[in-house]
Amino acid sequence: MVAVSEGGRSYPFGDWGFELAPGYAAARSARAPACRVTTVTGDPAWLITRYDLARRALADPRLSGPEALRPEAPRQEPLPLRAPEGTGDVITTLRQAGLHHMLTEALGPRTAKRHRPWTDEQARLLLDTMVRDGSPADLRSGLALRLPFAVTCRVLLGDMEPDELDRLNAHADVALTWGPGLSPHEIEDLAKAQEDIYRFFRRRLPELAAAPGDHLVGKLAAADVLDQRDQVVFAIMMFMAGYRTSASFLASALVTLLRHPSALRTARERPERVPAIVEELLRYTPMATGGAKRVATEDVDLDGLAIKAGALVLISLEAANHDPAAFTEPDAFDPERDASGHLGFGHGKHFCPGNRLARMQLEAAVGALADRAPPLRLAVPAHDLRWTKGAAFRTPQAIPVSW
Repeated sequence: MVAVSEGGRSYPFGDWGFELAPGYAAARSARAPACRVTTVTGDPAWLITRYDLARRALADPRLSGPEALRPEAPRQEPLPLRAPEGTGDVITTLRQAGLHHMLTEALGPRTAKRHRPWTDEQARLLLDTMVRDGSPADLRSGLALRLPFAVTCRVLLGDMEPDELDRLNAHADVALTWGPGLSPHEIEDLAKAQEDIYRFFRRRLPELAAAPGDHLVGKLAAADVLDQRDQVVFAIMMFMAGYRTSASFLASALVTLLRHPSALRTARERPERVPAIVEELLRYTPMATGGAKRVATEDVDLDGLAIKAGALVLISLEAANHDPAAFTEPDAFDPERDASGHLGFGHGKHFCPGNRLARMQLEAAVGALADRAPPLRLAVPAHDLRWTKGAAFRTPQAIPVSW
């Protein structure tokens, strides 16, 4: 058994860009199955970086995601990620209300297939508009922020305006930034940003729910089971987990593609390879700067690691996806690789329910970018790109491109 020790290296490791911090590889190569870290709140946690152990931890029912959302649970973020009146566990609320099937249908393969032609067209239109406006351009604002927003509105939230997206993104930029060393004033700003997002959706929810279309917010409102608070909390989850994660990952994935133009050539010459390229993007491109949170509901022995009940466990999906025991030359981006089995969407009970919609958007973006003539290229050296320090999801501040 590996004994519990307090303390440990400060976490997250401070790698906000497209490269993983060396600390992940060091932790993975150590003798112990996991390493001890200390979060920005001062809470001790176990950090899992090995692929095999990550899969087991994600599937272990004794390591609970809902428990990690409780207000008294140890955290990796300065404030609980929840609306002022919510628990943060909307999935459980939907199950208890008998509405979980609506979520799985809205995020499932049939919905993704139905909206795929429209999404492909949107990706092409966004790129055409950006190119028409002239070189150089910002691929983040032109495509990475706009395409997931269009899909989120159409499928999940109903009609929203571009200026509302800008306002919500400004709030989310604050709410999702919590690197080490936050001052009390910055923590107050973070709390205010969370409240501003909540107030926005509380005010806009009736109009969004009544908006025409086949979107999920309207369906849940029509079911008349959830109270207004739970509907608002659900809309926030769709924005944060449905839109923000997709937009952040798409931006980082576009950087990966532009750093590896051979992948775009492969997508152009062999479009049947696009789904496989997307899987490699999901394996290779880091998104989160923290770990998937779990709290032990009882004492757990995991490959000799003694995890006490109540302990916080952080599972780095990014580090696991770069484990050489699971993937040959994991730090190389290989468009010919079979990346199936990656943990980009997690594993087990909490496997990301939005994975189909996310894959659909990525395939649309890769296909549209591959078809550009002349092809787009980074307008600055890749290492000169500026990334948002402290961000929970890696986000380039801009992706300047030329052609």
